[in-house]
Amino acid sequence: MTETAPSLVAMGDPQAPFSRVLAVLGHHGLLEQRRRGRPRLQASARLLSIGDHFDWGSNAPAERLKAAADGEACLRFLASHAPEQVVILAGNHDLARVGELLDVDDDTFRGLQAAADRHYYGGGALADEDHFFRLCSFLPSTEMVARDLSTYRASQQQLVLSLLRKRRLRLAWAENGLLFTHAGVTRRALWRLGLTEGSDSATIADTLNSALDRAVDSCLKGTRRRPLHIPAIYRPGDAIGEGDGLLFHRPTFVDDEQWLEPRRFDPRKLPRGLWQVVGHVRDKRCVEALGPWSVPKAHENGVIRHLTVIDGEVTYRHGPPPPRHSLPPAAAVMIFIDGAMGATEPAAYQLLDSRTGSRHQAPGAA
Repeated sequence: MTETAPSLVAMGDPQAPFSRVLAVLGHHGLLEQRRRGRPRLQASARLLSIGDHFDWGSNAPAERLKAAADGEACLRFLASHAPEQVVILAGNHDLARVGELLDVDDDTFRGLQAAADRHYYGGGALADEDHFFRLCSFLPSTEMVARDLSTYRASQQQLVLSLLRKRRLRLAWAENGLLFTHAGVTRRALWRLGLTEGSDSATIADTLNSALDRAVDSCLKGTRRRPLHIPAIYRPGDAIGEGDGLLFHRPTFVDDEQWLEPRRFDPRKLPRGLWQVVGHVRDKRCVEALGPWSVPKAHENGVIRHLTVIDGEVTYRHGPPPPRHSLPPAAAVMIFIDGAMGATEPAAYQLLDSRTGSRHQAPGAA
């Protein structure tokens, strides 16, 4: 991007009613003021969504229906803008539509969900679990259908498939020295991708997106499709176990150095010198999982947070990171922007300004 291009503003996981997503964007002055017609971003605005546009709310059928429609509406709204204006990253819930649930139609899913609900929410009777697995031979648990992917609809799958084929749904983006991905990369991930620890954000983003495109062309071509699998990056769940890879993992405290991947990672394994921006994990889980490395002992919704690793010392705090020039060049920095949008008032939900590395200032804010 040129020096005069508008700053890219990054939004955490929009797992929330579409009206809430629009209210957050409106509060930050990113929406056109329209009385009628479809909502649009301001012509001068640039936005990045960090991924996970589906699956939230309760198990009530009416709420599931609304969440299903709202998630699709949000993704369609983002995709209605030009790629130069809106960057859409894929999260694990997005790729589940073409991974775990590829070619599952609405009638089939309703039957699976009814059986899963009876077991997961109805007391855990072994007979109910057996009934579910007689119907479903391709997923590992009733929890995945009753809770984790509870608002699936076949129309979402067609939308995700279309965006992947058009190269609108990406795995990574690099700008202003920041690497944006849904859940971050570790040194081990770089090695598996054939990269070194010193690789810059643009090289890493290009490598991740190229791997995605190859997988889409290989797995989702023609009528004999198979669940999307991206070698070294993403494996969907199946009858044997949950999915794993870079879209699922989150930082976790360990009292000695060991590999925790594929669904957890030791922050001390983050690439030195790399500044990353991620979604996927809310503050509550970070505070719980990072334990003694977490300075806040109580979580807070809506806020940007950051983690630094300096000479092997890990610190997790609320707020944006210190200026880059104030940290050692070898510091590993991870900025978290999933602020639990569905549980946060729009005025309290912070967005990240990629140019400053700090929170975006809403119009009129002090």
